[in-house]
Amino acid sequence: MIIIMAEVLQQQFDCPLIADFTGTDVPVTIAFNGVTQNNGTQTFCYTVTQVEEPTALSHFVLGICPNITEDDLVEVTVTINGEEQIVIIGDNVEIFNPPATDPVTDCPGIKFDFGLEEAGDVMVVCFEIMGNFDVGPVEACITGGGFVGTGEFVCGPVCGEVEICETTVFQTLDVCVPITITPETIVGPIDVRCCGPATVSLTPCPMEGEPNCVFFVRQRLCAEVPIRFSALGEDGPPVVNCDEPNLEECENCPTNGDIGI
Repeated sequence: MIIIMAEVLQQQFDCPLIADFTGTDVPVTIAFNGVTQNNGTQTFCYTVTQVEEPTALSHFVLGICPNITEDDLVEVTVTINGEEQIVIIGDNVEIFNPPATDPVTDCPGIKFDFGLEEAGDVMVVCFEIMGNFDVGPVEACITGGGFVGTGEFVCGPVCGEVEICETTVFQTLDVCVPITITPETIVGPIDVRCCGPATVSLTPCPMEGEPNCVFFVRQRLCAEVPIRFSALGEDGPPVVNCDEPNLEECENCPTNGDIGI
């Protein structure tokens, strides 16, 4: 049974369901529709959508387990906007096993030399392969109009079991934040009272003096400033150091039971 519900797919496979190139010069998406488990074969299906223009998709490549060759392809189907396309394995559908790569994208994997032209165009591709492979993240590569897009991943057939390792990292840091407090005063209504009766005199008012009376009032304030500190984490590009390959078991890789987890 082929699984098409995104929620179910996400629970079953720990890999991206969509390779999203909408922010590139060739704005397309490649969505994983699911995998059919047959008697000795598997069928992987994808929906490729031209989200918008200006540049249309020329062809795309999906990374697959390097052990899969063109001889393992049982059947490949391609439809564009519901119209079935003619598929010729070794011509418009090819498999590049490392170190061989697609000459345009420089990516290994299965190449579908089919394109889309206008926004809203939809292509559905399915390929049936011999064997029983795990489902994990594989790189999707696209090209069109001289542009090459790489670095996006989607679910696909991978070699062996894909294990997700998790860890928790703690980092202490000193945080300093400037706080500005601006005082505000409100002067209420001023009451004026007469201090005795008015006087009359032939003595003129002084020619020099101040136009007003200025005095100063001081008050000590205590400002209570609530502050909550937090931090956000953002991951960067991972870096991998590869050991020398060998034909035996993985070296220096104890099981969970050996390290007490």
